[in-house]
Amino acid sequence: MDKNVYWANLCILIRKESALMEKAAEEWKEKTGNGYVMNYLGDTEEVQIHQKISEDVKRGKPGFDLIISSRFDIFCSQAGLPAIKDKLHPIGGLLPVSAEVKHAGVEDSMGLYHPLTVLLHSIVCNTSILDGRKAPSSLEELLDPAWEGKVCIGNTALPSGQAILFAMWYLFGDEGLDICVKNWRQRSTPAAARHSLLKREFPIAVLPGVFSGPAPEDTMEVICPKEGMPAVPSYAAVAENDNWEDTVEFLKYSTASKEFQDFYRNMAIAVPANPDVPAPQGYNPQDPVLFPPWEWILKQDVEAFKEKILQVPS
Repeated sequence: MDKNVYWANLCILIRKESALMEKAAEEWKEKTGNGYVMNYLGDTEEVQIHQKISEDVKRGKPGFDLIISSRFDIFCSQAGLPAIKDKLHPIGGLLPVSAEVKHAGVEDSMGLYHPLTVLLHSIVCNTSILDGRKAPSSLEELLDPAWEGKVCIGNTALPSGQAILFAMWYLFGDEGLDICVKNWRQRSTPAAARHSLLKREFPIAVLPGVFSGPAPEDTMEVICPKEGMPAVPSYAAVAENDNWEDTVEFLKYSTASKEFQDFYRNMAIAVPANPDVPAPQGYNPQDPVLFPPWEWILKQDVEAFKEKILQVPS
């Protein structure tokens, strides 16, 4: 019987990534006789990954053999995979992890997951409309009332917006998060937030690396926050069953392989977990990275957090 893969990874790459996944699954079946059926559950699909995970939690066991997703909330919310953690085979430590991803601090304390990539966020300023003010050098400065209505992020229902506000919550508590929810603004995607920055609608945005590159006019300043660059990890998890070893091998052959990891690095400016793939251009190992400790994460009401941040005005 073919095995199930839940996929909701870097959705900006879905066409190319899905083609790579289908090719890998076809080759793996020819090589081993073991088939993997892709279930695409990204944000543009009719059925999305949160719905499938909710169904799995109610059933008390995963409907997947392998899950690959940048929706990090499903990996840490008590309404997500931690609710059925005894039905997962721990894969932390079974695959090598690059020094850069270790530096990001995203490996889970439960040892259940394998990190695949990490997207890093910077503060990006349109210096032409800072009105003489110095560009902020820290996330804390973005809480200043002077920046009310002037800080833009991507959709707070998507991983980028969630990760930025998750970091702010960790650093500055409920009070800091409330300030962000009241004073910041969101756009439909990180790409749309960058577009608003270029159109001079906002002087500041917090953006992932793929959207913080050079602008047509030399008015963009990219800043690594002194607290660290908020990180969005992508993870893989494997169901506990008689076939888990083959599933891990398929993971190594597909998403964790050098070919896939090089693709993520080049197309999404993602930091790869495969040690054989170098970090993307512009990555500085001296720059701090910010991801809350897993011990803290697992104590939080992630679902309540997700509901609250939907209130960020557009």
